[in-house]
Amino acid sequence: MILYGRASSWRGTISYASVSLFTLLLSPATGFSQEYREYHCTPDTQYECISGRCEKINDGFQNAESFIYNTKNGELSACLWTNCYVATATTVKDAADGVLIAIGKLKPVVHSGNELIIVSLTISNGNSDIAGEKASHFTAVWGYGGKGLTLDTGKCEFRKFS
Repeated sequence: MILYGRASSWRGTISYASVSLFTLLLSPATGFSQEYREYHCTPDTQYECISGRCEKINDGFQNAESFIYNTKNGELSACLWTNCYVATATTVKDAADGVLIAIGKLKPVVHSGNELIIVSLTISNGNSDIAGEKASHFTAVWGYGGKGLTLDTGKCEFRKFS
């Protein structure tokens, strides 16, 4: 029964203001801050694809390539051999499948004369929530063009921040 801005039940009468304050104090602070992540991805396997054929590469690129995706500002960066690239990415999240996809046309940072590069980064945790694990699997595709493309796979580690 409601009487003049108060909720009444068999346990007593509590004002609506008290209920709101009580709920706010006991609930997590999700209304005030949002948890962000930065995924740091390093490849362990690479495929170089040219003219409809892909060759698997196992060694020599792991220390020369990395990908980072920041959920706070939507920034995707890639360091590929002698240059690093960065841009705000278009992002698609599918929490039901535990997949995050970020794609962007990245600008060169170190050697500004280099061409822009399109990078697609797919981060997956299988059937768990994207936020549920410390490490995730990833696939990155880059070097789109008439000459072919490169596909990297490996693991991402993430760091939380607010």
